[in-house]
Amino acid sequence: MKDFLFFTKGERNGLCLLLALVGISIAFSCQINHLTPPPEEDTTQLELALAQFKANLQEEEQRKYHPKYKEAVHSTEKETTKKSYVRTEKNEKRPTLSPIEINTADTTEFKKLKGIGSTYAARIVKFREKLGGFHSVDQIKEVYGIKEDLYESIRPHLKVDTNKLRRIDLNDESFTWGFYHPYLPKKGVSTLLKTREERGRIEKNEVKELLQMEDKEWNRLAPYLKD
Repeated sequence: MKDFLFFTKGERNGLCLLLALVGISIAFSCQINHLTPPPEEDTTQLELALAQFKANLQEEEQRKYHPKYKEAVHSTEKETTKKSYVRTEKNEKRPTLSPIEINTADTTEFKKLKGIGSTYAARIVKFREKLGGFHSVDQIKEVYGIKEDLYESIRPHLKVDTNKLRRIDLNDESFTWGFYHPYLPKKGVSTLLKTREERGRIEKNEVKELLQMEDKEWNRLAPYLKD
């Protein structure tokens, strides 16, 4: 036994060197493991995170079919619809504009109409004065700048009193060479005045023929002539 455990000096040196190398190898391995965690650990954590995410999705899907969940969703939708209805109802309850009588209204009243500002209101009043009043609401369309869509939007809020018209007396001294009316051209004024001088009087039913007017032109002018 003593001989079996006996090492020569060279053998002892070799054994010591071997043990030293083993120790260095173990220490180096531990250092590497300490600095770089095993990739298996990262993989395990990722798998756990994915598994938790899938579990959450499954739980959410199951909740959708639960009676209480459906009731909560229905309640929320109902409340949203109710709020929308209340907002719409408030808008519908805005004060309605009383119809404006276009032969007596001033610019302030006309400006109450949506789309009619100071410029359009002044043009309406100015055109009315030139005409001697309106005999039809449709004449508002003849005001410069008022297009069909704007007219249609304000039409329900307009009314006309034809008793307010200022009619032309062709046999009165006020009907002179300098007379002006949008529906009666200067040439027509001259023709009527010459005819009046020759005959002494002009009847309303003669005017259309004297001026050779088309039906459309005559229908516009006729309401402004005295019988």
